[in-house]
Amino acid sequence: MTVMELDALKDVDVRTVEKEGLVDIREVEIDRRLPLEERKRAYLEAVGNPYAVRVGDMKVRVRFAEDGGSFEEAFENMLRNV
Repeated sequence: MTVMELDALKDVDVRTVEKEGLVDIREVEIDRRLPLEERKRAYLEAVGNPYAVRVGDMKVRVRFAEDGGSFEEAFENMLRNV
């Protein structure tokens, strides 16, 4: 996935998306034995949009602070803890 594609996904308004169209992250399973780059790829393939997911019936918009760590750092940290 390119940076431009990620930027486009970031702009999706979760309020207008049908919740059934979002992936329930409780059902996403990533093999922790895979190298980090492969875990990233597997997560992106599983959820489609890392900025808009759901947990059960609740839609979730994922955002990162402009003055915080990079998306890459936050994403890697999330994968280490999933």
